[in-house]
Order: sequence, then C-alpha cells, then structure tokens
Amino acid sequence: MQPQTISEQMQYSTVRLVTNSDSKGTGFFFQFKINEQNIPVIITNKHVVNGNENEEVNFFLHSKKEQVLGEEKINIRFKPKWYFHKDKDLCFCFFAPLLHQIKEKQNQDVFFIPITEDFIWDNEKLEGLSAIEEIIMVGYPIGLWDEKNNLPLFRKGITASHPAIDFNDKNIGVVDMACFPGSSGSPIFILNENGFSDKKGTTYLGAKRVVFLGTLFQGPQFNAKGELIIENIPTQQKVISTTPLMINLGYYIKSIEIIDFKKTIEEILSKQNIKN
Repeated sequence: MQPQTISEQMQYSTVRLVTNSDSKGTGFFFQFKINEQNIPVIITNKHVVNGNENEEVNFFLHSKKEQVLGEEKINIRFKPKWYFHKDKDLCFCFFAPLLHQIKEKQNQDVFFIPITEDFIWDNEKLEGLSAIEEIIMVGYPIGLWDEKNNLPLFRKGITASHPAIDFNDKNIGVVDMACFPGSSGSPIFILNENGFSDKKGTTYLGAKRVVFLGTLFQGPQFNAKGELIIENIPTQQKVISTTPLMINLGYYIKSIEIIDFKKTIEEILSKQNIKN
C-alpha cells in the first residue's frame, strides 16, 4: 500500500535501531536545507547509542522502485560517526553516504519520508496552541514492530504541559502517554488530518495540521518504595529490584533544539566532502 495520508507517510519516517548490546530505540529521518542542498540525517538520543560516538547499529530500510515504495526490506549494519548535541540527549549521523553506498553496492534505492524544518514551530507559534492538545508518537515500544512490513507503531496521548512553556528545564516538555523501553528517540507530533479548532474557538473544517513537538528521551517512574525516579527511557528491558511502575508520562526535548545541528553540519560540510 502506497502511503497517502500524513499518518501513513509517518510510517516511513522512523527506523528501529538495535545496537550490538541488543539495546533498542527509535531513530527518525530528518532533512535539513543548507545552501539549497537537502541534507538527510538520522536523529536519536545519545543514550540509545550508549553515549558512543562510533556505535554500530542494525536496522531495516524500505526499498524504492520508480519513486514509490518497493516490496523489499534492506537489512543494514551501519557504523557511522554520531554527532552529539552540546547539552541535550540528542545525536545525529549523516544518512546520505549510506544511501549512496546502498545504491553502489546493492543497486537499490531507499524509500523514506523525512521530517523537515517546516514542521518545527518556534515559541511564538506554540503559544497559539492550548495546554491540552492531542498528540501521537511514532516508534517501537519495548522493541515491538511490524516485522513483516518493517513498520513502527503509533501511540496516542495528550500534552501534559503547555507546548510553549518549558517544564523545569529549557526546551523540555511533558506528554501524557505510555512511554516504554524502545520508545527513546521517538518523534512526537500534533497531527490533525481532518480539521481542528484553535484555542480561540475557530474551527478549520477539513484542514490538516502537523506540528513536530519534539523527541522523547526521559520519563518519571514510581517505584514500589514510594519514591519518584526520573530516568532516561531505557533501551533494554531489565530486572530491577526497586520495581519501577510506569505512570504514563514522558519528557521530550523540544524540536527547536534540533536546529542547533545545522551549525554543526555547516562546519562539517565546509571541512569534508559529504555526498548529498
């Protein structure tokens, strides 16, 4: 089935990352526009790649035939250079060199639909949202995925803090949603495919709206001793004696932080000949 709706297209914006230690997380495709060039990258959390700038990851990609979705899955073992955000739990690697390598060695094209800067709202635009907005998250909770079709799972929830207000720390927000191991690195969106109403009560019948809110990275847990613990969303399921209990909240890094990567990419491109 060829993707037509926005949500169908989002199925091809993420990738299930598995490290050599068998930890699992979510990465997503993002495309920057720099000097009229499209620069595709894969973004995830630092802790998904174990804080290792040279972490090798395994994942599957979709083939592309004549500009549309193909039927083949492409199994990839990739050891890129991961570039870390200066202070947030985010990192990226260049995706274009891998695309060229797959084309040259396997004569395959890759089908993917990246998130772009158009979906990132600055704080002024976020102030136009209400405190409670319906949201969706795309990823691989506890590593679950549609293995046959190489597709992620959608989770639905609401914003637990106003998207324009920082929650305790700069550019951090909270969502009311079940966030499990494997969801680290998942992109979170406000998605309206068939109309919406703004906080002034104006209704936009049939209109579409997509806002890339940010990237899941952390969440509070309540343990059996009655202690509240804030931890990174784990990448592995582990037996922990304190018995953490999920309280269905997740912390996300606001998408505006991703823009910081543009300067890093510009500096790298000025020093290296990165194929695009």
